[in-house]
Amino acid sequence: MDKKYQVFVSSTYQDLIEERQKVIEALISKNCFPVGMEYFPAASEEQFAVIKKLIDRCDYYILILGGRYGSIEPKTGKSYTQLEYEYALNKNIPVAAFYHKNIGDLPSSKVENTNEGKEKYGEFKRLVQNNLCKSWGEAYELAFNVNVTLDYMFENYPRTGWVKADEISSAEANRELITLRKENDLLKSKIRVLSSQIPEGTEIYKQGEDKFTIHYTYDYELLSFDEEAKIYEREVSWNEIFLSISTLLFSPTNENTMYSEMTKNLLGEHYSIINSDFQTILIQLMVLKLISTDTIKVDGIYTYWILTEYGKNVMVNLKAQKK
Repeated sequence: MDKKYQVFVSSTYQDLIEERQKVIEALISKNCFPVGMEYFPAASEEQFAVIKKLIDRCDYYILILGGRYGSIEPKTGKSYTQLEYEYALNKNIPVAAFYHKNIGDLPSSKVENTNEGKEKYGEFKRLVQNNLCKSWGEAYELAFNVNVTLDYMFENYPRTGWVKADEISSAEANRELITLRKENDLLKSKIRVLSSQIPEGTEIYKQGEDKFTIHYTYDYELLSFDEEAKIYEREVSWNEIFLSISTLLFSPTNENTMYSEMTKNLLGEHYSIINSDFQTILIQLMVLKLISTDTIKVDGIYTYWILTEYGKNVMVNLKAQKK
């Protein structure tokens, strides 16, 4: 039978959004069902009761430990993340933890800034290092370590897992599959809601109808031998800039193609945007969480850009025709 496993992903939230996403992608590539509370980041006692029920249904448990200890549960003085970890251990659920190898490299916003927080974090990290764990420094390294560790856990800590309904005719199994489908639908609905919200922290940057001055040259301008090309200016909004390349980024796209498309749509044929302005635009769209970059391996390693889920929603709101 083709067995799939349900894996709970535990961590603090705001400081590990990218890392969680990479781990979830790794789990999906292993045909696992990722489960977590990243879409319910406000910790509470009531929420922790829900978390325990979800952990009970999981086959494996993964902890991502960055530089933050997390929200504190008042009665125990421990973070909800540590309580999740200890609960999984007590339930004899196979646990794998991944801790950051050098939190000194992290920005201050992603580490504990109080002596109490640092002390609690240190105690928790020592607890984690007593069990199955690996270190990581970058998101891609974390995803790779998770992938390798899952293979080890599947082989050495076999679990019940899940199978397709047509491979086992058990009423109990069918009920469990229905429950899992409902939970999956709920998570998808939460993703849709969150992807339509303005990402936290982006409000300090220029965006929308705010203006940006593009500097450019005319490719066929006649110049004398020692004369420098004349630089022209055009003021455009960030919405115009984003829309000039948004539909292109439904699939992975390299920078050269983006440059050509942006120049053609904003300026026309035979013009060239000054490279420093183009790089500024890429950085701005990235910090606004409209686009993101990654690498792909096809006869070599290439960098590409693609729309984020939030970027897709912004594009739809700007381009779709309303009644």
